[in-house]
This record gives sequence, C-alpha cells and structure tokens, in this order.
Amino acid sequence: QESCSPAFPGRCRLAAMRQKGGLNASVALLSGAALWALAPRTGSSFVAPPLGTSVGGRQLRGASTGRPRAGAGAAGADSQSVSSLSSSSWRAAAGLAGALVLATSAAARSSRVARAVDWTGKSGSAQQVAVLDMDGKQIGEETLHFKTFSAETANYVVHHVYRIWYYMNLKPWPWFAQRQDMKNGRKPWKQKGSGRARHGSFASPLFGKVKTNKYAHGLDNKRLLKIRPTEHMRAMATVLQSKWKKMKVIDGLEDWNEARMGKLLECLENWTGYVAGSRSVLLITRNGYGEALGSTCTFESYDNPLFLSGRHIPHLTMRRPRDIDTFEGCDGLHELLKARHVIMSREAFYDLTAKFGEKGWAWRSERTILVENLQKIVKDFPMNRAEELHFARRMPIGVDARIEWARARRSTMEDFSTKRVEELQAESVVAAKGE
Repeated sequence: QESCSPAFPGRCRLAAMRQKGGLNASVALLSGAALWALAPRTGSSFVAPPLGTSVGGRQLRGASTGRPRAGAGAAGADSQSVSSLSSSSWRAAAGLAGALVLATSAAARSSRVARAVDWTGKSGSAQQVAVLDMDGKQIGEETLHFKTFSAETANYVVHHVYRIWYYMNLKPWPWFAQRQDMKNGRKPWKQKGSGRARHGSFASPLFGKVKTNKYAHGLDNKRLLKIRPTEHMRAMATVLQSKWKKMKVIDGLEDWNEARMGKLLECLENWTGYVAGSRSVLLITRNGYGEALGSTCTFESYDNPLFLSGRHIPHLTMRRPRDIDTFEGCDGLHELLKARHVIMSREAFYDLTAKFGEKGWAWRSERTILVENLQKIVKDFPMNRAEELHFARRMPIGVDARIEWARARRSTMEDFSTKRVEELQAESVVAAKGE
C-alpha cells in the first residue's frame, strides 16, 4: 500500500505484474490438482483421458490409456476397463478446471480494481500525520484522507494539469493595443454601393492604427488552454496526499504573536529535522500570509507577525488554505510540487480536509451547496405557511403604501430594541449594586 503512491505509479505496475505471474502459477497448480483428483484409476495405476477429449478448450494428444506401473496387473484388462468408462467424468474435470480458471481470473481482476481504487480517496488511502507542538514534540496524530486520482493515472494527470497552468501563467509577450483597446468610431463607409470592401470600424488592424496590424489576429503565438476546475483541485489533493511522510501539523501555530525570525528558524529546524533554508518548505496557515513589495512588504502584511518572521528565510513559502485553489493568481499546485516539507497549522489542516476530503465542498457544484444550506436553514427554522399568508393579507397593496408600512414597522422595532437595551442595562446596574 505504501509503495503504490501516485508519485511512484511504476511500483504499482511492477507489483501488478508480479501478482499476475503468481496467479497464473496458482491457476496451473489448481487445474492440475483438479484433474488428478477426478481422474479415474484402476488399482494403483493412473489412467490417462481418452483420445480426443478436450480439457479447458485444448485437444489432448496421446494414447487412450495410460501406461501402468510395474506389478499393477494385466495391461490388457486395464485397457478394456478404461475404454468402457464414460467420458462424463472427464467432462466434469474439464468443467471444474475451467471454473477454477475463471474464478481465479475474476479474483485477479477484482484485486487490480481494488488496488486502483485505493488512491481514489474512497478507501485505503488514509494516512496518519504527526501533530507537533511548538517545540517539535509529537502530541498526537491526524488522519489525512483526501480524494485523489488512482495510482495508474495520478502521474500523468498531475503533469498535464501543471503543464497547462504553467503555460497559461507565462507572460513573456509584450502588450499590444488591440481592437478592444481602441475607440471604435463610426463606420468608414456604407455597407453597399461604394465598391470598396465592407468595414465596420477604423480600429481594425487592417487600417494600421493598432499594433496588431503586424499580427492580424492578435497574440497568435499564445493559445488558450483550459483545465477543468475539479481536475485541478484533484491534482492538488493528490500531491498533498502523496506528501504525507513529509507533512507535519503544528498545534498553536496560529497564535504566533511576535515578529521574530530567530524563533521561527529554530522552530523550522525542530519541525523538519533540517537546517532552516536548506530545503524548500511550504507553510500553510490562516493568518501567516503577506505580499512582498521589493525590499519591504505591503501595509496589510504588517498585521501578520508570522509573515514578518519568515519573509527573509530562504526556500520558505507561506500560503493560506484559500490559496490552494484554482483562482487566477493562485499557485497552489506549483508550490506543493516544489515543497520538500509541508508544515501547516491545525486549523489549516481542518480547512483543507473540509475542502479536499471524500465529501469535501470542492467536489460539489455551487448549486448543490446552496440547496444543502437552504435545507439546513429550513430544518432549523420551520415556517408556517398559513401564518405567512395571514400576515401577507394584512400588508397594503400598493408599493408606496408598503414602503410606508415597512418604515413604521422598522421604527417600532428600533424603539422596542432601544427600550430592551435600557432595561438590560438597568438590571445589570442593580445586580452590581447588590453584589
């Protein structure tokens, strides 16, 4: 199970080949044992099947009787007794052997299917990840169980998704003014009657007013490649699941409250076992994220002490759970593939589990999530349709009248809330004096 990971699909193929060879040998042994057990015997001699009998779809060759052993009796009598036997026993033996072959091949197929399903996130792929405290001591374990690709397709699909993402995020092309960047203006001339070619705007590249006059269709050397969002999500979940051996969950990491680089260097060494900065580390937390701006950082980043502590540590990347996504500007798959160690807070681990788990919201559409939430609201707040109709009939008919009615109701509710607040304050004052 451990060797059949999405990162090493070749091991699974080798294991399947070895298992297939072992199953073929087992089929041969079982078939031979069945034939030996059901073969008719005379005395102590083994009798071969009659000539022309087919066993397992193959025609048997050779004499109709076997050669008796020494001292087994008269060969002629044995031959006569064998020739008189019915071939029904041999047909039964052939049928049993065929049934054994079919049953064993079906078991082999089911085992291959089960092995392929192991890494689809449905069963068998759960791994235990160590939970450490801030000093690096293990205090428990968490179960990592994401919905991933199968072992046979994980390597190919992750590479395919990353290649498209990397290509679409390349920006080596200069900016060109295109038709949408120009004022369309009026139509150069009427559609018919002028004898000239029809045109709709002077902003066309054919008039030479835009840079795309050289490239009539704009940026021809860059094509639009697309990835299905669920495929992109599943690729990230697969990479996360494959890094379970180098993953640590830190309890109390979200409570980092001071910008101290030395303290974070010491913690990283305790968590990973390597000197901080010597290996690529991905730190996933809810609050420890900021944006660098040259030698400094953005104004909002100063509110994150964890980001300020690690922004100068080499080979350390900090991301939020929301950044492990498919939105524009998110590089979650790239950072996950690059990281040698994945460190995340316990809260971030719960966020990713709710997102990439077997029943995570990443595998459901927005419509499905909306319907499920509405069903929960209806169950928590039951409504009486008869009362709704009763109050609806009491409302004014006109729009202006309804607006005035709503204002009056709102002022009444505000007066009630203000009066209630004053009562609560008076009660608290009385209670304080009594104490």
